[in-house]
Amino acid sequence: MNETKKKLIKRYISQLRGVFNQEQAFNIVLGILFIKWMEQSDRYGDSVYLITKPILDNENPENSIRYYEADFPEIAGILSTLLSKSFVDEKIDLKEVYWSLSNKEFKTKHDLRDLINIAVQDGLEVRNFNETPNSIASLVVNLVEGNRIDSFADYCSGISNIALEVFRKTDCQPYYYAEEINTTIALISKLLMIVNEVESYEIINKDIFTKRDKEEVKEFDLVVCDMPRISRYDRQFRANDPRFRYGAPGKANPEWAFIQNIIYHLNEQGKGIAIGSKGMLVRGFEKDVRSRIVKEDLIEAVITLPDNLYEGTNIGTEIIILNRDKPVERQGLILFINAHEYGVRLNRNQYSLTEEGRKKILDAYYNGMEEEGFSKLIPLEKIQEYEYRLNPVEYIDFETLKNKFEETIALDKIVEITRGLSLSRNELEELEAEEGYYFISVRNIDESGINYEDASRIKPKSNEWLERYSVEPEDILITTKGWETKVTLVGTNFKNLFFSSNLTRIRVDRNKYNPYILVEFLKSKIGKRMLESIQTGTTVTLINNKQLSRMEVPVYSEKVMYEIGNAMEDNHKTYEHRIREAEREYEGKRKELMERLGINSGL
Repeated sequence: MNETKKKLIKRYISQLRGVFNQEQAFNIVLGILFIKWMEQSDRYGDSVYLITKPILDNENPENSIRYYEADFPEIAGILSTLLSKSFVDEKIDLKEVYWSLSNKEFKTKHDLRDLINIAVQDGLEVRNFNETPNSIASLVVNLVEGNRIDSFADYCSGISNIALEVFRKTDCQPYYYAEEINTTIALISKLLMIVNEVESYEIINKDIFTKRDKEEVKEFDLVVCDMPRISRYDRQFRANDPRFRYGAPGKANPEWAFIQNIIYHLNEQGKGIAIGSKGMLVRGFEKDVRSRIVKEDLIEAVITLPDNLYEGTNIGTEIIILNRDKPVERQGLILFINAHEYGVRLNRNQYSLTEEGRKKILDAYYNGMEEEGFSKLIPLEKIQEYEYRLNPVEYIDFETLKNKFEETIALDKIVEITRGLSLSRNELEELEAEEGYYFISVRNIDESGINYEDASRIKPKSNEWLERYSVEPEDILITTKGWETKVTLVGTNFKNLFFSSNLTRIRVDRNKYNPYILVEFLKSKIGKRMLESIQTGTTVTLINNKQLSRMEVPVYSEKVMYEIGNAMEDNHKTYEHRIREAEREYEGKRKELMERLGINSGL
């Protein structure tokens, strides 16, 4: 039935595409559908003819709509905004739109309500507006005991998808408060409250960080915020804003401003749910803010969800659950859940959380269930050791993988780790030298070695470069920024080079570990999973050197290290020798064949 309704909506919108763009056509269809719903409602049914009469008489309905909105303040701005284009464009025949939407199958108030709900969800695609997906909204509502909520708020509420899910799942009618910066989206949110017959709500069109004069502090049982995926907030945060008691947020990454706003509006028993991306859990410059909130024991759980849950983006999703009234048995602990693998394709542009994943998350959350590779309760002291990073993968996968070995040792105890050179394009051009050092980056390495073919050549800027940014045999190079993590060993046939800042050099202390064993471990399935557990970023992955230095690798006996290490070294050198022999043989044969063709490559 829903598919039939979707097709119907698309047909109505396409009929208007000759005159309007898709967004304008959507607004007009939604506005007329709302009028038709009003005709069936008890509150508006006897008076809505004041709007429909000018429409059916082919008159401009602007004044009638504005007078009507003044008499019914709850709909103020809704119709006058959605139908505004028709007030100034004589080519628009609202009467024709009205009759085209008179479908016999959708005449009751409930039929029209369902049609409007589907139209709004479908119309968000037209606006490229990333509303909270249904699978996340459903999970969020199930993470709280709805019937115990008397009041709740959504900051950055969108069309109030989470709120509507709350009202569908609860028997009570809690007071709902929302703030949304987008004017039209805020009005559509009000429209949905009306047609879904929500009794007690207040939706404000404003930037949540713009404080109004003499604004009282509102506190709620539940506060949610699906934070906008923006790289930069273009307004200045106020240094004296009482919401930021845990630390001033940065404009570049404002997620902890949104999270502190959630905390500020929680009452003494309040629970908060923040929906964001991986960066908020691990960024180094936000460590102080995270540490203060962790130390106050306000974080109850952190959940990693599958990638691509939002249509049109493959960015991963993380949920932080805040709680001012944590159960006694959870105090001093944070539950980490990694549900990354529980995704199923919803359509060609989007995934959804599986029902199995949803149930496992709820089971782990409500029962404090620990399951290897999925969920783990971590004491706050351990989080301090991890410098207050809150990445579930790091606590669950890293610790699980590390425990597969009897004994491990941190990398910084056996190696020296150095990040490469960061050079601008202008600096590269200035340092370019025909016989200089090769300057290699991610594209120049793979697991078989280093490819010098398209590498720039530069002269050293100082003697320090020769020591700090050059390589020698048995160094390991690893990509610390890029699409994928690659690891390679510098062989004996290397050429003089410097390595760029998206590479890190690992120089092994031969007295403590064997470089051939280390590189094979890092390339192995378990080694790669351990590296993934300390990665940050989504599309472009990052490995922080400080986190890399804490990564632990298995300890082997001196006998194993000597025997297997030497065998691996011999194997590697044999491989290198045969590659060189094959290259010489190839070039010799190629030259011979070219001469037989009469092609002189030396011209």
